[in-house]
Amino acid sequence: MTPTAGPEFEALAADLGRRIVDAGLRGLVLRFGDETRIVGVADRMPPAATLEAPLDELHAVLGGERGAEELRALRWIGNPEPYIPLLSSA
Repeated sequence: MTPTAGPEFEALAADLGRRIVDAGLRGLVLRFGDETRIVGVADRMPPAATLEAPLDELHAVLGGERGAEELRALRWIGNPEPYIPLLSSA
């Protein structure tokens, strides 16, 4: 059974979405198991990158518990660099 995102995860994802929009970036797809969240979509522009990880890892990422190099080591589709400063703890 695939873990399901709870309210805390959804709140962290929504906060990241606001920061992505405020930074003028295109959206980011968060993919875990069979679930997908698209955060930071503004003006109907398609997301620019996807981050795939287990739910617990994404929760740690959204909670600011990963440094820049740890973030770069995750599975990204597209360029992660614009998002690293928004997610990095260091």
